[in-house]
Amino acid sequence: MRLPLHGLGSRQDLPLPFEFVLLGAALALVVSFAVLVAAWRRPRYTAARGVPLPGMTRLVDAPVARAGVRLVTLALYAWMAMALWFGQDRVTNPVFGFVFVWLWVGLVPVSLLFGPVWRRANPLRTLARLVAPRGPLRPLREKTWRRIGVLPGVLTLFGLAWLELVQPDNNTLTVLRWWTLAWLVIVLGGAVLFGERWVAASDPFEVFAERVATLSPWQRIDDVLHLVDPLRHAATAPTPRGTAWVSCALLGITAYDSFTNTTGWVGWVQSSTLPRELWGTAGLLAMTLLVAGTFAVAARATAVGWTNTAAASLVPIVIGYSVAHYLSLLVLEGQRTAILASDPLGLGWNVFGTAELGVNTGIFDYPEVVAVIQLAAIVIGHLLGVLLAHDLSLAALKGRRVILGQLPMLILMVGYTCAGLLLLFSP
Repeated sequence: MRLPLHGLGSRQDLPLPFEFVLLGAALALVVSFAVLVAAWRRPRYTAARGVPLPGMTRLVDAPVARAGVRLVTLALYAWMAMALWFGQDRVTNPVFGFVFVWLWVGLVPVSLLFGPVWRRANPLRTLARLVAPRGPLRPLREKTWRRIGVLPGVLTLFGLAWLELVQPDNNTLTVLRWWTLAWLVIVLGGAVLFGERWVAASDPFEVFAERVATLSPWQRIDDVLHLVDPLRHAATAPTPRGTAWVSCALLGITAYDSFTNTTGWVGWVQSSTLPRELWGTAGLLAMTLLVAGTFAVAARATAVGWTNTAAASLVPIVIGYSVAHYLSLLVLEGQRTAILASDPLGLGWNVFGTAELGVNTGIFDYPEVVAVIQLAAIVIGHLLGVLLAHDLSLAALKGRRVILGQLPMLILMVGYTCAGLLLLFSP
C-alpha cells in the first residue's frame, strides 16, 4: 500500500544547506567516537542490571492482566478480520491501514515504550493455544530451535515488505486475503506443528517488535521486571541466530522504500521495458543485501564471530530510520484508520464514535519541524549506534586494537548516516 506521506520535510525545510547538514552529521559521529575512545575505555554493558520492580512484575504477570491483553488484541484482530473478509473492496476499508500502519509502523513506538509486550499480546499465540490445547504435534528439540533462531522471520519480513512495496494491487482485498492466508499457514500452522516458539521465530510483526523492544527501558532479569538503561538492555539482550539479518533487513527495507521515491529510480523504472515487479524485487533484495554485506564486512573486520552481537548497534539506527521515514504516515494514516475502524463493513456504522471525525492535518503546517525531527532521528540513532558498537567492541577486542579495530564500524556508521539522509531528503 503506497501512500505519499513518507517524510513530509524536504531539503528546503532544513535549518542549514543540505551539504552542511551531511558534513555536520558525519563530523558528529567522528567527534563522538573520538570522545568515546578517550573517555570510555572499558566495557560497561557486559551484564544486565537495573532497578528491580517486583510489584510491577506481579501486576503484569497476573492472570487477569495476561488474559486481558490477549483478549483485547484478539478482539482487534477479529474486528479487522471482519473488514478483510466481509468489508467493501475500497481504500476506505480500515484493514489496509491496520496492516500497513498500525502493525507495520505502530508496533515500533509501542515496543520502544512498553518493551516486548507483543510477545504476550500476539493473537497468533492465543490462536495456537486454542487450536492445539494439548501441545504441538511435532515438538522440536532445543538444539533445533537454536539452529532456527529467527531465520524464518527474515523471510517473512521480506515477504511483508514485498507486499507493501512491490506487489501489484496491494490495496485490494483479494490480494490481501491471499497474503493473509499464506501468513496464517506459515505462522499459525507452524505453531500448531512445532510449538508456540515458532511464532517468535516466524511472525514478521513479532520478530521486528522483539528487536525494537531491546531498546526499551524494561527488561526481565531472573524473571523479574527491571527498569534499565535502554542501551544496556540492547547490549545484553539475547541474540538468536539470524538477529543480524533481521536488523539488516529492516534497514534495507526502509532504505529501499526511500530509494523508490528518488527521481533516478522513478526514471529507470518508467523507461525500462522490464516489468515493475522485477525491478522492485531486484531493488528490494539488492538494498537488503547491500546493508547486510557492508555490516558483515565491518563486523568481521572488528572481531571474528561478532556479527550477531554487533547487531545490537543497529537497533537504534533502525528506530531512527523508522521515525524519520514513517512519522507522517503514522500520524496521518493512523488517525484515518482509527476513524474508518468504526465502520469496517462500509454500512454507515459508528461503533466507536469516530466515523464522523476528520483527520487532523496540522503536521502539514510545520514542515520545518518535521524535517528537523527526521534529521535528529537519523543522527541520534547513529550516535547511539556508535556508542553501543564502541562498548560491544571493547568487550570483543579485549584491549587489542581498540582504536584501529573500531574504525571499520565507524566508517560504516558514517556511511549509513550520509546514505540515510541522502535518501530521505532526495530531490
